[in-house]
Amino acid sequence: MEYKQLELNRALLEAVKETDVERAEVLLQQGADPLGIFDEKEYDNFVLHEMFIDVAWEEELNEKRQELLRLFLAYGMDVSTTNTAPEIDDYLNPVWLMAHMNNEGGIRMLKLLLDHGLDVVSAEILFNHIFLDMGLCVGCEIYDESWLEEWRYPMKMMMLVASYPHILEASDYIRKCVEVERNDVSWLSSFRDWNRFVYEIDLSTCDRLPHGLRNAPLHIRDKKTGDTVWTMFI
Repeated sequence: MEYKQLELNRALLEAVKETDVERAEVLLQQGADPLGIFDEKEYDNFVLHEMFIDVAWEEELNEKRQELLRLFLAYGMDVSTTNTAPEIDDYLNPVWLMAHMNNEGGIRMLKLLLDHGLDVVSAEILFNHIFLDMGLCVGCEIYDESWLEEWRYPMKMMMLVASYPHILEASDYIRKCVEVERNDVSWLSSFRDWNRFVYEIDLSTCDRLPHGLRNAPLHIRDKKTGDTVWTMFI
């Protein structure tokens, strides 16, 4: 990578860390790349990776980070360009990191990406990471409330992704994950109002504890009526 591009990307990273939207736009106009590296020794760490890590750990600035993401998208950022070899290293796609965004800022950023046409491969990478980590389920064998809380937002993210027809219709993998065939698909669009529902995992039927989740049903209930509107197995 040319030295000038590396310097622009480093400056963009600094603006992102400071949530300086105006400075970030100036740098984007000059050619800075949110999907570009800022350290020539780390080919797999982009500016957007760093912002997503901050989203996961520092919630108080997430509204500003949403502005930054809107700006990146306005200047043509396309995360699908990172999917050159997803079967080798899913982490190259920053969407992989969204599985760790256990807050409102994270899911709002995912919705921004979906509204801008997030590609199917990126969506499948997110699903795969969520299911893989939930399968490890550290803490689930003792009904650890912190574990359940940690995974409520990733579960909301899964259903948010599934609510977008351009994703669901193109991905047999995601259709199988959310078990479309056993549920009422008329509910799918409702999952864009993610806080309308309660997400509950029943560990009583899980047959792999304490080594992971298998055959553990996820029940999604409407907060107002208490009715179960969707069920799938983790």
